Amino acid sequence: METALNRRDVFKFFGVAAFTALQLPAADPTAPLFFSRDEFALLDALTELIIPSDDHSPGAHEAGVAAYIDRTAAEAYLPEDKTSWRQGLAAINELSQNMSGSVFLKAAKAQQMVLLKQIAAAEKAPKTEAERFFTQLKQTTAFAYYSSSIGIHKDINYKGNVMLDKFVGYEAT
Repeated sequence: METALNRRDVFKFFGVAAFTALQLPAADPTAPLFFSRDEFALLDALTELIIPSDDHSPGAHEAGVAAYIDRTAAEAYLPEDKTSWRQGLAAINELSQNMSGSVFLKAAKAQQMVLLKQIAAAEKAPKTEAERFFTQLKQTTAFAYYSSSIGIHKDINYKGNVMLDKFVGYEAT
């Protein structure tokens, strides 16, 4: 007895075979969009040092500041908006290597703080790549943190558009 394949059966067979062969592994939802994992870990550590967790509120890590910067850099239109982040992170690691003999994440916490204090001291008139980067990093970290739910609601206790019986802020005079 002869088995004849009709055209539909052939297309079904090749369609299923092609679909099975072309299936790609699922993307890792925790993977950074723009930065390498090492760059992202450095970025996350730096943002957490700028706005650390304390007993009042969670810090930049919990607020997802590094993920916000990663997404912003990935979606940046201008090439320099992408390269400035990579160059800045590389400059931090290079400065750390010169100061402590190791990249920033492998340096002792005290060495990390010395490095940050040094580049923060030049914030008004940055001269080096690391000092310029720190200004960019600090401004973006503050923006992302205070735009997050954690920054707005847990840190500054923003209540929204509600009538308050008394002014609970401070006078900036």
